[in-house]
Order: sequence, then C-alpha cells, then structure tokens
Amino acid sequence: MNMTKPYQSILRVLILATITVLSACSQEFGGDGERTAVINEQGRSLYNGQCASCHGPNGEGGSGGALIACATCGNEASLIAKIERDMPNSSSPMHGSDAADTAEYIIAAFNEHANGKVERALPGVATLTPNEAVYKLAFELAGRLPTDAEISAFARDLDGEKAVMYGFMETDYFYERLKDMFNDSMLTDYARRENTNSGNSVENLFASLESPVNVGQNAKYDVYPNLNWEQDFVDAISIDGKISTTYLDYFTDEALGRRPMLLVEYLARNDRNFKEFVSAKYTVVNRFSYEALGAGRAGTHVRIVDPDLPLPNGASAVVTNPQWSAFQNVTEVEEYLDVIELYGNVGTNGDHYVVRDFPYDPRDIKAAQLFYNDENGNAKTEGVPHSGVLTDEVFLNKYTATETNKHRNRARMVYWFFAAKDLLAIEGNRNADLLEFEDFGNNVGETDPTNSNPDCLVCHEIMDVVAAAFENYSLSGVYDTRNPDNVPDHDLAISWGLSSAKIKTTGTIDQNYYSRELQWLGEQVANDPAYSRGIAQMILKGLTGQDVLGEPSEDSPEAYVQAYKEQARLIVHAAAEFEADEFNIKALIYAISKSAYYRSTGMFYNDLAEDYSQIGSLRYLPPQLLNQKLRALNSGGWNQSLRLDQLNSRLFMGGKNSTDIFRDADSVSGIISAVTERMAVEEACDIVRNEFSTNRLERTLFKLVDDTTDLNASSANARQGQLKAIRATITQLYLAVLHQEVSLDSEEVAITFELFQTVLDANIDSPCNTGGGARAVREAWYAVMVYLMTDYRFIYS
Repeated sequence: MNMTKPYQSILRVLILATITVLSACSQEFGGDGERTAVINEQGRSLYNGQCASCHGPNGEGGSGGALIACATCGNEASLIAKIERDMPNSSSPMHGSDAADTAEYIIAAFNEHANGKVERALPGVATLTPNEAVYKLAFELAGRLPTDAEISAFARDLDGEKAVMYGFMETDYFYERLKDMFNDSMLTDYARRENTNSGNSVENLFASLESPVNVGQNAKYDVYPNLNWEQDFVDAISIDGKISTTYLDYFTDEALGRRPMLLVEYLARNDRNFKEFVSAKYTVVNRFSYEALGAGRAGTHVRIVDPDLPLPNGASAVVTNPQWSAFQNVTEVEEYLDVIELYGNVGTNGDHYVVRDFPYDPRDIKAAQLFYNDENGNAKTEGVPHSGVLTDEVFLNKYTATETNKHRNRARMVYWFFAAKDLLAIEGNRNADLLEFEDFGNNVGETDPTNSNPDCLVCHEIMDVVAAAFENYSLSGVYDTRNPDNVPDHDLAISWGLSSAKIKTTGTIDQNYYSRELQWLGEQVANDPAYSRGIAQMILKGLTGQDVLGEPSEDSPEAYVQAYKEQARLIVHAAAEFEADEFNIKALIYAISKSAYYRSTGMFYNDLAEDYSQIGSLRYLPPQLLNQKLRALNSGGWNQSLRLDQLNSRLFMGGKNSTDIFRDADSVSGIISAVTERMAVEEACDIVRNEFSTNRLERTLFKLVDDTTDLNASSANARQGQLKAIRATITQLYLAVLHQEVSLDSEEVAITFELFQTVLDANIDSPCNTGGGARAVREAWYAVMVYLMTDYRFIYS
C-alpha cells in the first residue's frame, strides 16, 4: 500500500516511541490451589479397584472416557443413578452404599465445586481488573463503551457487577450478538441473505420444500405457496413513495432463514426457560414471516399460540386476535436499523414510509404453529407437531438426511449440540477397509452390514433410536406421515440415554406420541442432565472463539489433558449455574464471562503456561465484531479501503459465511496484518474528526480535552491542567481501544504522551484531513490513535 511522506513521518515517530509494553496487573488471583473437599476413602478404594482402569487414576479418561466434568457429574444423585445402571458394567453394576461412596469420591476428587460457583480466580493466573472487564464486556455484549455509571457500579461490588452485566444483556445489540454466538456452533445462518449475497436464497429454500403424497407416482405438493408477499403488498399501496420492498424482503428473509436463531432471541428476550429450545411445542414468527407463511390468505398456514397454555395433543392454545408491536416514530426505526445495518443496507426508501405503511417491529416475536398445504392447495387441519429447533425446516435442511443414513447425521448433531457428546469420538474401528462386512446387495435394507458389525454397533445402538424419532420428517425436513417410508419403528424408540451415551430397550414410546416422536425426544433431551452442558459448550465457543476440546485419550499429551480439565471444569460449573437459574440463557453467559477462565490475562509464573494453555478469551476478532469496535469508537465503521458491512470484505478479513466457510479465522496472516494497519490509518482519521466535531460532553473518547491545547501557555496552572487532561485522556484511550488499565504515571502513558508532544511540536502533516480547529492538536491525537490501533491487542480481544 502506498503511503504519503507525511504519514511515513508519523510512522517513524511511532516506531521510535515504541518499547515493550508491560503486562497488565491482576485484579485478583488464586491461592495455593489445595483442595478443600473431604475425600470419601471407601469411595477412593472402590474407584481404584473397579473404575480407574477405564477412567484413569485421576479421572482424566481412558477407554471409558473422562470423569472430569462428565455429563452426570453435576450432582451426586445423577451420578449414583448412572453407576447403579451400568458401572463398572451393565451386567454387574454397583448398588447402594458402594455406588454412593464412589459417586461422592468422583465428585470430590475430580469435580470439586461442581455444585458450586464458577471460579473467579485460579492459582497463579492474572485476571482483568474491574475497569478492564467492564470495557471488554460492554463491547462484547452491548457493542459500545460503558457509561461512567456502569463503570462505577461494576467496580463497587458483585451485585453491581451483575446488574451492569444484565443491563448489557437487555440491548438490541446483545440479541444480535447472542444469535451470532449460537450460529458459531450450529451454522444455521447458511441461507441468510448476508451469507449468500442473494435475496432469493431463503425464499428458494422454503419454496423448494415439497412433500410426497402418493409414493411411487412422485406426486408432490407445495408446503408454503405464498412466500412472495412483499411485492403484492407494495403493489396494493396506491400512494407515492411506497415503502421499499428491500426493507420488507430483508426482515422477511431474516425471520424465515434465521428461524432457529429467532427462537434463541425469543427465549432470551422473554427470559423463558431455555429447555424450550428443543422441547417447545411451537415455532416462532414475527409480523414479516407471519405474512410470508400465508396469514390472512386463502387457507391459514400459521396461527399464533400461547406457549403457556399447552394442549394434550402436543399443541398450544390459539391466540385469536394477536396484537403486534409497531414503531411509533422515525427515531425508533433509525435506532434499530443502526444495529441491524452492521450487516448491510436494509433499504427503507425513507424511514417515514416504514412508520406509515408497515410499522411492525421485527423484534416482536411470537410463538406459532404451522399448517402445511395439502395436495389440493388447502391448508391442512392438523398442524406440525413442533419441538423447538428439532423440527425447524432450516435446521433440518442444514443437517439433512439421505436415503441411506436414515437420519443418523441428525441424531449425531442432537448429541453434539444438546448433550456435549461427540459420537465420532467413541472408541471403535471406523476404517471401512478393515471392517469385515457381510455380503450384501445394492438395495438398501436387504442387509445392513454396519448394523451387524460389532465395531459399528457401538454407535448404532446409541444413535439409531434418536434417528428413528425423525422418521416422520422428509429428507428436506418436511413433516409428513403419509409416506410409509417415514413411519418410525416404535420397537426401536425406547429410552433416551444422553448421560451415558447408551440406549436401553425397555419398552415402547407412549402411544400418545405416535406421529409426533420428536416431541417425545425433545422432552427427553431437555430434561437430561447433559443438556445444560451442551448449551454451555456453545456459549463458551461463541464468547471466546475457542473450540470445545474432546475428551483426552490414554495417549494424549499432559498439556492437552490439563487444558481439557480446565475447560471442562468451567463448562460444568457454568452449566450448574444455568440450571440453578431455571435455564435462563443470560445466567449462563454471566457465569462464563465472570470466570477466571474468561478474564485471564496471563500467568504470574512461566511454568504455569502449559497448565493453563487453554484459558483466556483473547482471539482475533471476527470482522463484524472488529467493525462494531470501530463503530463503538465513533468511526462509523470501516467503509473506505474495505467495507466490513459487506460479505466479500468480511471473507477477505477471515470471516465465515456458514455455507462453505464454517469458522472465523483465529489468527492474522501477513496480508490481513497489512490491511489492519491501513484500517487503523483510515479509521483514526474518522475518529478524531468525528470526536472533535461533536460537543465535548457528547463525545465518546475526548471529553477531557479540546483542540485548543497549548503546552506553551504562559500560565503554569494552565499548562499543568492541560498536561493532566492529556494524560487522563490517554489512560481512557487505553481502556477504550485496548481494554487495558494503565496509571497516569505508567510507562505506557509516558510513551504515548511523548508521541503526542513530538507530533504536536513537529507540526507533522498527515494524509488525514482532520477538519478545523487547531490542526496540529488533532494531528497529534490522530498519531496517538494510529499508535494504539496498530497494537495487536486492538484486533485481538
């Protein structure tokens, strides 16, 4: 990239001024790490004699898997039940006091605090100070800088911290961020407009949903026939300056294509029990998707229901005259669009037409039941038996089935997302070349070699029962009981065993669940002890960007085992707090974000680095978060060399699209590093210009200074006052830009002040047109902003 000579002058000053930055001090740190739990010696003896050979002498895992933060280790009752069922084996399990003593030992020795609180401190680990934490969390959850009142309350006591945190989680930005967190794992945003650069992707997905009627004749009928409602609506308005179809298209596509994430938002906004994510007897719509799915047209395809008034048949009572919230004025529209347009132009053709023509608020999400068309084009009288995300067409299309795998992929994802169990990690021989298959023909079902091979049977016994519950759903996710190939085998579907990853055949599904087996499955999943851990895994990944570590094997390096222990311990502790607060998703986010694991900034001792290699949340910011960080600093977002509100630019900067790029980059390449330097140069211009063009009291960063600074003023008091104001502003910039707290007399402030004064005295001109006022002062602050924004910690957070 070409740089003008004036900018090169500033860059030389930056290089000369830069020295090694000292590590941040700690808010708190742990003690000597000694355990305080009382060890059950009888349990220890039983464990060493009957369990250690499979689970390891320290519970770290082996052929039987790890017991550190295991799915049933959250409380003694669930662990005792597990032991009495099939430990050390199903033919001769322990019972009575032996099972109780062993469970007590496992929890005390390997899962101390499993019923307690998330650990705010770890021995020898430095954590964020209160000021650093509130700045980091305000950005992470609310997309902005904290207010003075929030900073004060957060540092006052733990009650104040919690109140501030929950305040962050009431913002529109938070709900958008929460949806992104879940999509980091579930990737159901694959059809979203911003991930496909196509406004037709979502409508094409739903329009392609067809269901067979007469098997053999391949007769099909459309499920949703009235998706293109927007143009009909606009055409019917006989006024000038009609509302933009782009606006209607955007929120319709969002409501349809992001319906799994819309369910996340609905549960969070209404503080509902998050077990409903898999067990809700409803789906969700807002006014946009309500219109798209056929409301008010020939045949009603969607009905609003009351989720708190369930009916015996797995449905909910219908709300006969639903009322929809509406924007009251243009300001409300603009404020909401400012959050949404982080991903692109919504296009309103004038906000006042929104308020006049279609004022309905997309955030007003309601529970609903869907009714498909029948073969004659009429809405069916019986609705879809919903079970939260498990029956959502977008989810089922993402994790589709084939004629041969019989929904086993869907079963595998249910275990992973909602039970924290990776079926592919189960021990067994999966090399097809080494398996001795039986002879079998080309017709599926004649002989199933994997069902009869003992190396494969270990997985089939676990997943096939779950897969069978999906049999009323077509390969594209449409509910249809007319196809005889879609009838579940009720002799298979018996007992859900997430906790042990085992399925026992003890009977048949209650006949009340016939044709709605997924509702049965959803209830089993939601009530299983492992469910909270599965959700905790997704939130941990969304907050930190870290992948969830799989259970270590006997051959795993010690560093990996230790990293797994620390991560698993946080997951199980956070899950316990999630359960204790009646599965409020905000409680889970608070639990993880207050932990020493999340707030770690480094080690006090170098020899601890290997033990704690996985803790901390420092990561290369995904492009949309980087763009929001710029917006929070009053730059308006990057729209010069690159436009981070556009997909192609985000992909260039290491973003994902959930379609064929499934994860954000976790490190910076050479070209991205060069691009981020350019970003710092360009956005520092905007920040300084925007700040000093605003009334001082309304500024984001420069409230203590102005562009009339004169360090050569004749009055000593004036000079001293300006010096203090500049240094105080620098300390605020470190918090806002790098989330690092530094003192007025620190070396960091001294270096940055020297840079400010050097540029001011040298009267260096930059390629940045910082606007009126005292140009030299603005250029000096511009140099400071470039210096801080080229620090690696700006793009890592």
